[in-house]
Amino acid sequence: RSVRVKINHSLLAKPGTRKENIREIFSHPQAIAQCEEYLKKFPGAVVTEVENTAVAAKKVAESDRPDVAAIGSEINGELYGLRTLESEIQDNGNNYTRFICISRELEIYPGADRTSIMLVVGHTPGCLYQVLSHFNAMGINLLKLESRPIPSSNFEFMFYFDIEEPVYADEFPRLMNQLEQMSVDFRYLGSYSELA
Repeated sequence: RSVRVKINHSLLAKPGTRKENIREIFSHPQAIAQCEEYLKKFPGAVVTEVENTAVAAKKVAESDRPDVAAIGSEINGELYGLRTLESEIQDNGNNYTRFICISRELEIYPGADRTSIMLVVGHTPGCLYQVLSHFNAMGINLLKLESRPIPSSNFEFMFYFDIEEPVYADEFPRLMNQLEQMSVDFRYLGSYSELA
């Protein structure tokens, strides 16, 4: 399954810490990137990346310094006895993170209407266009298309697709078969439903 969760970041610190005294802020690189504009309010502060926002909150809670803070959820703050100095500090109010539950064994549940695949096409003109034209011809909605460089190869890319089509629709197995035949490398990552 896949679910999107709204992410609200907060500035967390020990009780008694004042915003104007903060000299170091801990958080996960993604949270730091999502609060880039807000962090400009602290031009003299060092921003330190850690494994995740819970680790950031824990570091602040365990620190003896009165000038450190963390970016994370208010739940992290409550868990480690921190105070929320400011909430909803992310640059974009429409900030969601997608979480996916993955299984080692292939399992397709009733209602699965989304599929993720990765593929590599040949290096001839129009290869990617041919792949995309199959989605159009079959009336299949393409939700996401990303290109990712292939490690240890020069200027070669793998394409990641999320498509919207019920897995039991007649077009689905035909599309998967055609895409596999058109690809140098084809990977079916799974089919699932997404919870709102």
